[in-house]
Amino acid sequence: MEFLGKYAAEIIALCALLFTAWNVYTQRKHNILSVTPHLTRFVTSDQNGEVGVAKLELMNNGLGPAFIEKFQIYLNNEFCEYDAALDFVTKGMDCKWHRTRLGAGYAMKAGEAKDLFSVAFPCKNNEELAATREKFNALDVAIEYKCAYGKIKKFDTFDKQD
Repeated sequence: MEFLGKYAAEIIALCALLFTAWNVYTQRKHNILSVTPHLTRFVTSDQNGEVGVAKLELMNNGLGPAFIEKFQIYLNNEFCEYDAALDFVTKGMDCKWHRTRLGAGYAMKAGEAKDLFSVAFPCKNNEELAATREKFNALDVAIEYKCAYGKIKKFDTFDKQD
């Protein structure tokens, strides 16, 4: 007891220092989580009358921006250029299309969605719509990006779950 009485101030200061260090550590972890991006890929299709629309969409569902470092498209697990991917999807179709290229340095803000490929085409039935949707499902994306803290993260769609 004499020891506690003699060094009470030092013991209290050491406890305060340890508590502060722990608090800083947990606050930093929370700050990193609060600005972490989360990329997600969607293939959507819709039919309105005799017009079908199919899209390959990328969305940042996270809380912070994703700073794109590298963006690649793959067709049947092999790297391909944008034009080759677009040709694959639109081959034999009379359609209107749109594409978006995400290059290095692009900052995808939280909640933002981009249509990577979008195709509008004459569509008479659900089978035609499903066939076009399957073409989009053959496309994969691989993205390297950074969060606001500069940590490099990777996103790819090679292991799709049905």
